[in-house]
Amino acid sequence: MITRRITYIVLFVFFTWLALATRHHSDWFFPVVAKYGGDVIWAGMFFFLLRVIFPRTKLVKLVVCNYLLGVLDEVSQLWHTPILDSIRSTTIGKLALGLGFMWSDIACYAVGTVLAYFFIILLERIIPVAKEAKSITTVK
Repeated sequence: MITRRITYIVLFVFFTWLALATRHHSDWFFPVVAKYGGDVIWAGMFFFLLRVIFPRTKLVKLVVCNYLLGVLDEVSQLWHTPILDSIRSTTIGKLALGLGFMWSDIACYAVGTVLAYFFIILLERIIPVAKEAKSITTVK
């Protein structure tokens, strides 16, 4: 039986690839998806990662945490120090911290978080919770 955690890891990896594809292969997508889709997908991807780390936490708490982390990340782009700017000059730094503040990104994070929330609700109805392993020995 496939577990939910493995499913969320696979979704995280796929959504990471998809978000990066909207940036590096924008010709594959409609213009609106190429422009805003990466941020929407990125928020969903991060929500799947939170679900891997916190599988028993109520979804509503994760929704709030995911959105707030996205907003904090976006607002942090207004703060420039030599250390932060040197981190942002790397590929992983650009992906993790972003380069410049945009109000549209905050809206995209909200849309991505809500879409991932509903996707997870559907997914958790389809994939049952893994049952506890039964002990091999029995007590008489």
